[in-house]
Amino acid sequence: MNVRKYFPLVLVPLISGCASMGDLTAKLDAKASCCKSPAEFKYEPLQPGAAAPLSLGEESPAYTFASGKSYFRAYALPQQRAVTKLRVRSWATGSTAFETRKLSQLYCPQVTFLDATYQTVASNDKVPSWARGDLATGLLPSFIAEFEVPSSAAYVVLHTNPAGYGRLATRYTGGGGYMVGNTFVMERGGEPIHHPCGPTANAEISLL
Repeated sequence: MNVRKYFPLVLVPLISGCASMGDLTAKLDAKASCCKSPAEFKYEPLQPGAAAPLSLGEESPAYTFASGKSYFRAYALPQQRAVTKLRVRSWATGSTAFETRKLSQLYCPQVTFLDATYQTVASNDKVPSWARGDLATGLLPSFIAEFEVPSSAAYVVLHTNPAGYGRLATRYTGGGGYMVGNTFVMERGGEPIHHPCGPTANAEISLL
């Protein structure tokens, strides 16, 4: 039987997910803090209407925040803006098709908003919720967390909260078949897949 005829195929890239949570946190702990204060961070412009990729890992700068040491990425918010929310879309590390066999780490964002003098005006972390996506609009399935943007915020820093490592976000499988390289994998519909929050990120952010 030709399985391609009976099951929807999704091409799933293989992303390295072999490192354990202990390995990931040990590498973070060993990395020196980049700066003395957020005033020394490098801030990238963040514009409404465009999603910005967010990757946190060994190549990222690290800093010891009030919540603990974390990799981070910092952005300057537009001065003239009508946006009120920041959306973070996260994808689990590792192969989607093989997540039933092992836990894959997920980025659970800690978002810190700073004013023009680099003082914290709000900081919060969330375990994101699973969104199945929308084929009509091309929105891929992902985990989503949204944060209110304070009116006084001039900058935003995306990092993690070490106290939250190991908390679980859950997605539910849709069923069907998937191609991973040349391997066909069946997935049962409605099966829960749990992902622990961790120190790295495969995500994107956007202003709403």
